Amino acid sequence: MKLRYLNILKEKLGREPTFVELQAFSVMWSEHCGYSHTKKYIRRLPKTGFEGNAGVVNLDDYYSVAFKIESHNHPSAIEPYNGAATGVGGIIRDVLAMGARPTVIFDSLHMSRIIDGIIEGIADYGNSIGVPTVGGELRISPLYAHNPLVNVLAAGIVRNTMLVDSKASKPGQVIVIFGGATGRDGIHGASFASEDLTGDKATKLSIQVGDPFAEKMLIEAFLEMVEEGLVEGAQDLGAGGVLSATSELVAKGNLGAIVHLDRVPLREPDMEPWEILISESQERMAVVTSPQKANRILEIARKHLLFGDVVAEVIEEPVYRVMYRDDLVMEVPVQFLANAPEEDIVEYKPGKIPEFERIEFNDVNAREVFEQYDHMVGTDTVVPPGFGAAVMRIKRDGGYSLVTHSRADLALQDTYWGTFIAVLESVRKTLSVGAEPIAITNCVNYGDPDVDPVGLSAMMTALKDACEFSGVPVASGNASLYNTYRGNPIPPTLVVGMLGKVNPQKVAKPKPSKVFAVGWNDFDLEREKELWKAIRKLSEEGAFVLSSSRLLTKTHVETFREYGLKIEVKLPEVKPAHQMVLVFSEKTPVVDVPVREIGTLSR
Repeated sequence: MKLRYLNILKEKLGREPTFVELQAFSVMWSEHCGYSHTKKYIRRLPKTGFEGNAGVVNLDDYYSVAFKIESHNHPSAIEPYNGAATGVGGIIRDVLAMGARPTVIFDSLHMSRIIDGIIEGIADYGNSIGVPTVGGELRISPLYAHNPLVNVLAAGIVRNTMLVDSKASKPGQVIVIFGGATGRDGIHGASFASEDLTGDKATKLSIQVGDPFAEKMLIEAFLEMVEEGLVEGAQDLGAGGVLSATSELVAKGNLGAIVHLDRVPLREPDMEPWEILISESQERMAVVTSPQKANRILEIARKHLLFGDVVAEVIEEPVYRVMYRDDLVMEVPVQFLANAPEEDIVEYKPGKIPEFERIEFNDVNAREVFEQYDHMVGTDTVVPPGFGAAVMRIKRDGGYSLVTHSRADLALQDTYWGTFIAVLESVRKTLSVGAEPIAITNCVNYGDPDVDPVGLSAMMTALKDACEFSGVPVASGNASLYNTYRGNPIPPTLVVGMLGKVNPQKVAKPKPSKVFAVGWNDFDLEREKELWKAIRKLSEEGAFVLSSSRLLTKTHVETFREYGLKIEVKLPEVKPAHQMVLVFSEKTPVVDVPVREIGTLSR
């Protein structure tokens, strides 16, 4: 815990904190849980939807999409397989906690090389729980040699009438914790994720261990509870474990809690109370319900071979009281615990768009990675991985698109404009599959905000300004700071996850055609919306549109080959930031932007 925060803690308590309080506040006030450096920036963002563990955005009068992106960067650097796998498990539970059935996984990976453990962790976990991984991005550069970025996006479908809130609503409710049993893995995982990778918590003891088969049972058990009307509020037990889940549930409802640690099902003997409190063992959920419904919840949990018990009571007094057997372990004001100190905003005024230099990421064939993922489970994948945005159908009616995108190569040179352009390019990719962008989830991957607060301000200001420019608001997000090694930071890397609304029956597929370069080979903000208008028109007319910062990659070429197609083109030269897309059409596009025929797509 920072010395300044420690002094705030002492002042507010009016005394020296106990050992357990120090453990608890170091978790809850860590950057990973407390968002101290980003909360004030986040409040400035244009928002949309119903916000809880994940953001929820209406698709129509019947269905909504719950979606969110999360980071598991620090754990994946220390223990690639479990770090990446538990990142998938955690974001799945965030979506699940909204009452949604998880339907899709996306990832955004930035690494110095393809790290097999990370790929296998994502593949094994996603494939085992039966949720398709349908796309993402793979950026290979020595800039991420010590700090790989593992950002995972998950989405799920929920009926509008079945949405679950993420708070307790009245005294007398109880909190049931169910799922896997609790062990010592992941203790101080949140604190570890909030410091330089050479910090004293950077060991495998801080890494959670995943069990995808328990997660699958957890998904089915929780959705059965929701269908029976048993769930009155829910929270994933992720960072901070029992402590974070129970305190946040009651804090959001302006209530308090009495937590009984001796009731938490354990899988390791002789665990200390404070270890039970902050363990980040995976595959666990906290459910708020009435006492009369608690037994039925536990019955369902046991039916699915899961552990569970009533662990807390919701009280009117706004305190967080922790008991172990008959001993008082900790008692503090709940709002004080749940609301970390907030750092002040640094105002940022952007300059002119620079002449970007080309900083190359390795052009790798991402099919070698995503072919390890099962993208067809559930049979709802309309556009397979390899071309950018994925399109998913909803069996009743309608569909949605998703894409993850970043431009760290630009942000390394100008954090503001690199971030801004990443949002604009996400809009292009969404429009290219015939979808209309409706919301953003984002992951702010950054170095040390204490050393360079201006860069963080540039990134957050750019996100706000780009959302306002594009008219696409933010539904959810995540911040991963202190991505440094021996004080050396990663490039500022904002990963955009964009959700679109689309009719799957009207999505164009690649077929033999002429290939056209449409747009400009450089960047001018004033004409961006002209390009969007052209992409919309071409998509509506049935043209297949490919939008990429590189125009065409090895992955695109290999994916065309999977379709039985061969692409032969003479690509125009483009600047690192450009406004050009490739259009595949039998006839010359008629749009109000430059058009040039550059080749063919043939059998």
